[in-house]
Amino acid sequence: VGCRASALAHFSFRAGTVVSRLAHVRRRPGAPASLLAGMPPKAKRPPSNPPKAKAAARSTSTGPAKAAPAAKATPAKAPAAKASLVAKAAVKAPAKAAAEAPAKADPEEERRLAEEAEKKAAEEAEAEQRRAAEEAEAEKRKAEMEAELARLAALANGQVTIKYSMYAEKFPISEHKLTAATIDETYCLSDVMPGCFIHLAEKEFVHGEEHHYMKEDPPGTFHGLMADETYWCYVQQDPEQEKADLERMRAHWAGVVVGGGIGDRGSEGETCSCGWGAPCTNPMICKDWDHRFANAIKAGGNPILFTGT
Repeated sequence: VGCRASALAHFSFRAGTVVSRLAHVRRRPGAPASLLAGMPPKAKRPPSNPPKAKAAARSTSTGPAKAAPAAKATPAKAPAAKASLVAKAAVKAPAKAAAEAPAKADPEEERRLAEEAEKKAAEEAEAEQRRAAEEAEAEKRKAEMEAELARLAALANGQVTIKYSMYAEKFPISEHKLTAATIDETYCLSDVMPGCFIHLAEKEFVHGEEHHYMKEDPPGTFHGLMADETYWCYVQQDPEQEKADLERMRAHWAGVVVGGGIGDRGSEGETCSCGWGAPCTNPMICKDWDHRFANAIKAGGNPILFTGT
């Protein structure tokens, strides 16, 4: 039995050698066809590790090692993290509610804010009413001024009655003016009293009363006459008295008395400007606010310049 086994092993070795040599010959590019003829086809060697097997082996070898910790850690960490967030939110919620509670629930603060808002609204409403009242007053004053100027403009031209002694004749006026020469042509005063001076007044003076005549600029030209009104004529023959009368008229129509010498305006103050021919703009200062335009015209003012006063 031992001999047979040895012989069989020797035969197997020799057969393997022959097969190996034949395979070597088959692999050579220039191998003779006689050697290759009759050789069995080369068997395909099955792959030691198929792709699927390799993938399965790789997933088997690497997957469990890495996935196992994750599978164990994930369920453990997620509840812990969620619990931590819930705990933090639970801690912050009371603190936030406590911080917001005073602002929302403090009745004193709410009452103070409401009072401030109400006060501000009342002040704004009052300011609006005051502004509206001022605008209405300005419009009213403007309308009154325009109406008065229109009335005076209608009286600038026409006829006036001039009385002297027993005479009362009509004389034409232009732009509120009349001249002494026009009166003298009708009444012939200079013919009876050569060198006399003619003046006009708005009233008839009684005996002993100081005379205040209408403004003359230049002397002999009367200002401020209104159509359909009556005026009184006075004649002065004494030159000295005429000088005194002129000085008195100049002081009367000056509108203000200035103390001191020439260039000294120390005692001058704000006063009614109607006597200067300029209507007043302040009713607290004006001597006759309702007739300021008429008085300014009588003082020689130009009505064209009164607009906007």
